[in-house]
Amino acid sequence: MPDKQFDQKMCADFPKIFRDRNAPMTETCMCWGFETGAGWQNIIHQLCSNIQWHIDQEEKNIQWDIKHNEKIASMKAGDFTAFDRDTASWNPGHREKTRVEMLAQEPRKLTDPIPQVVATQIKEKFGTLRFYYTGGDDVIDGMVRMAESMTAVTCETCGNPGQRVGGGWVTTLCKEHAEARGIYEEEVSNFGVEE
Repeated sequence: MPDKQFDQKMCADFPKIFRDRNAPMTETCMCWGFETGAGWQNIIHQLCSNIQWHIDQEEKNIQWDIKHNEKIASMKAGDFTAFDRDTASWNPGHREKTRVEMLAQEPRKLTDPIPQVVATQIKEKFGTLRFYYTGGDDVIDGMVRMAESMTAVTCETCGNPGQRVGGGWVTTLCKEHAEARGIYEEEVSNFGVEE
């Protein structure tokens, strides 16, 4: 059963990632919400937090590089107003050294911003998380793969260490929840560390 409170929290915490959460099924599979158990909620939340931080940080870096390039261009044109304002409290010797160093710098190469990640479906399949999305970059792809692999050893029901079990319908469960669902003893015999 969907967790309405988790759904609302994710949409509130990550409005850019879940901007299509209530779009019709002709546009996104997010219309069905988060199709996973409560045990993976922390993994999903942390994944989204890391994704949005990465995108936002790259945008800040680009803006900083733009300002840096503008400052160098104005200094090379003879306008030291911005530099003098930013370095007014510095030691005069260090300030002059920095001025010379900045005049010698080439403008930084600007990178393209990372396309905003938009979730298209979040579900369980074959006992692990599937996080489908558009946008992102290779770093985000690595984050998603890592989160998906973590769910292969995390009980979908409670979040404790678990393993993939089941014959026809594979799911990832801890020993307690596997036994509660009637999974045979031999399938759960290698759970956890032997005491």
